[in-house]
Amino acid sequence: MRTAIGSPHRTRVDHPAVAEAARAVPGEWVYAATYASLGSAESAARRVPRAERIPAYEPAGAFEAYAVTTADGPVLWVRSTDGGPYPSLPERMSVRIPAMTGTAPGEVGVLTVSVRPFCQTCGGPRGWDRINPVEMHIRNSLVVVDRWANPCGHGDVYADVLEESRRMPAPVDPAAARGKGHHPGDPDRAGVFRAAVELVLQAAAEQRAMHAKPAAALLRLHGHAEAASLVEAKLRAERGHMSAKQAAHFLTVEGAARRSTGTTRQESTA
Repeated sequence: MRTAIGSPHRTRVDHPAVAEAARAVPGEWVYAATYASLGSAESAARRVPRAERIPAYEPAGAFEAYAVTTADGPVLWVRSTDGGPYPSLPERMSVRIPAMTGTAPGEVGVLTVSVRPFCQTCGGPRGWDRINPVEMHIRNSLVVVDRWANPCGHGDVYADVLEESRRMPAPVDPAAARGKGHHPGDPDRAGVFRAAVELVLQAAAEQRAMHAKPAAALLRLHGHAEAASLVEAKLRAERGHMSAKQAAHFLTVEGAARRSTGTTRQESTA
């Protein structure tokens, strides 16, 4: 559970008490305070590692900090680096969750989604390093999904994680997106399907040997209905033999063709 040092009703923080609590559990994140604005919380997060204007965290480098927004407002979390270095928080965590992914009504499958590594309730670190596969029976289907335990004690509900992933499309690492693999696709050439191609490539980079079927489901989930329908039609034409990266390549070709057609029409009417 988090250690509440600051007050949610004021920005003033008892930094000596926060530092003392963090020193008692080196390497563990300690809740410091809820701030009136995210800018103030982020400013404090930058000052803590440098011990800038906050002597409680001296010497510089003895503490780390981060700020994140929660339902209660922006919060600051701090940890002591004594005895470290300790694993850094990832930019996001990818987990497998159950979801309606098939084209048939009621069909249950598995989606790999990306969410922030912070608890949605208190802002503490999620259990990104405590992810374990589990088998679940859902509507007579056996699926393997992920479970994790958040150090703060707050649990995550799959439906909430799914909704959170919808609000936070995963960013694309161009090096990963255009790395190894057959027909990786090129978002820059995909025209109207650029966002869809980026989404599929990111998912394929995080889930090796990803098939086109869950890729189409992911597209539909994020509002790319036309792209999803095209992939599903191509998948049927290929009798199910299609990877997610091949789907991204297919959408790139389709998008490039549409952009080319649109340019031609514009020139012909000029």
